[in-house]
Amino acid sequence: MKLLYFIVLTGLCMACHQPRVYRINGSLPGALDGYVVKLYNIDTYPDVLLDSTVIKDEKFQLEGTRTFEYPKYCRLVVDMTPDEPDQRKKTLKAYRFFADNTAMEFQCQMDSMPAYYWEAVNKEHNVTLTGSPTQDLYQAYKTSVQELSERYTALRNEYLEVYHVPALDGILNTEKGMKIVREMNMLKAQLNKAAFEFIKAHNNSVVSLLLANNLLNSTQSEMTVEEIDGLMNGFAPALQNASMMGEVKKTAERMRCVARGVTYHDIVLKNLKGENVRLSEYVKPGAYNMLEFWASWCSPCRGEIPHLRHLYEVCGKDFNMISVSIDERDTDWKKAVQEEGMQWHQLCDQKGRKGPVAIEYQVSGVPYCIVLDPEGKIVCGGVRGAELDVVVQDLLGEKAKGL
Repeated sequence: MKLLYFIVLTGLCMACHQPRVYRINGSLPGALDGYVVKLYNIDTYPDVLLDSTVIKDEKFQLEGTRTFEYPKYCRLVVDMTPDEPDQRKKTLKAYRFFADNTAMEFQCQMDSMPAYYWEAVNKEHNVTLTGSPTQDLYQAYKTSVQELSERYTALRNEYLEVYHVPALDGILNTEKGMKIVREMNMLKAQLNKAAFEFIKAHNNSVVSLLLANNLLNSTQSEMTVEEIDGLMNGFAPALQNASMMGEVKKTAERMRCVARGVTYHDIVLKNLKGENVRLSEYVKPGAYNMLEFWASWCSPCRGEIPHLRHLYEVCGKDFNMISVSIDERDTDWKKAVQEEGMQWHQLCDQKGRKGPVAIEYQVSGVPYCIVLDPEGKIVCGGVRGAELDVVVQDLLGEKAKGL
């Protein structure tokens, strides 16, 4: 009898210590049988497919085969056109969330689910996901900053309507645009502060890793190297082996290259004469300088040039402008320079995405600009249109009156 009791007790203990895995029970009213549901881990790049299933009677279930060492940041994708071979023609819905080793419930009306690609109206609030403590923590953070986020989004949409769209037709509503930008900057500072405070208070959560990665990417050249290091050193040791930590470290390393206060990187480029020159030959000592990275094939870059022409006409004597193209074909670059009437300094990195611009300045997309102080140190980066005008006005004061 004692032996039987021991065996039963041992079995119960072993059952209690069996590793748990995630399980997602989904309900999608309005979904058709045959829609495919896929779950991806998006902690790292590229995404990793964790599981897939087919919807039946508006329901689905996804279940893991291995225990997560850390909660995973996931994307649940519903493919409404599973028979469409062309990825670009597919109709996809998607929702991002943190998955734990728990039983979770996912609910959303099919026609109300967020789209896979960007859409003007955020529909994440239409989804109900329960059973994940990590997602609950993330949702609590998002709720705490919801009002600020909504105000920022509203201002961003107003900026697009008041400044950006007219600027495409050559109409620069600079004063109105700058006013909106200043309000946006104040809200962004509050949002950044909230993110920093959350990260500090929850330095052992993977939610903080996601927020840190977003913060590093969104505050281009706003943080100093010391501030970046302080952020990275604040995480609990328990997070060091999390897969998302690897991504955050990569982002931090990229941001250190263009951190506020870092001296610009002197690189070899081509001038319009076809000569190899150093960037330092064109950076004007004792003055504010701007490095504008662009390409002839980039529509947003070309759309920004009329504004740059205006900026050069008003502030060119006090604000030294240097455009650096990443065109690989010499003829394309020179033709665009001539067509656009770009009278300021023009240089080119003909190695494109594999050249020093991409490597030394971590430029992964254009247009992208960096502003330097009179000592050649980075003041800010990633600003365009009226955002750039605000920076120039703050730096030059009375000399920027004509903006």
